Amino acid sequence: MYDETLARLAAGARDDLGFLLLTAADAVVAATLAEVAGQGYPQIRRVHVPVFVHLDPDGTTISTLAARAGVTRQAMTGVVRELEEEGFVSTAPDPEDRRARRVSLTASGAEYCRAATAASERLSARWADRLGPEAVDVLRDQLRQLAAGSSPTVPD
Repeated sequence: MYDETLARLAAGARDDLGFLLLTAADAVVAATLAEVAGQGYPQIRRVHVPVFVHLDPDGTTISTLAARAGVTRQAMTGVVRELEEEGFVSTAPDPEDRRARRVSLTASGAEYCRAATAASERLSARWADRLGPEAVDVLRDQLRQLAAGSSPTVPD
């Protein structure tokens, strides 16, 4: 009944910028996670990444982490709980709001972050070897513009 509609959507998705960006991001995250899994961190999953990425050095409330990651507080609470059980983060009452929980990185969490950063740098170097350093720099700049919400300029 909707075969044509789905076929057109699938055909369009192959070249859709948003779809390509999501697919590329998924591939990069998967490659990074696979590399750090081989270094002793197989328990870290894609859902855990936003906690590490959005965590402030002095700790961050679960509500703030959820807002930064674009998920519900309840979902973030579950993810933080998993990471706390694995020893990568700790939680304590927030000194500014005793009802809130502040999430902080542990020594194990810092070790994971160092391993993930090194893996990301190695993967970036591989992309630079494959595409050329200048092309990677241009790609980074363009992605920053897209992430900042810059609209493409249309020539007159």
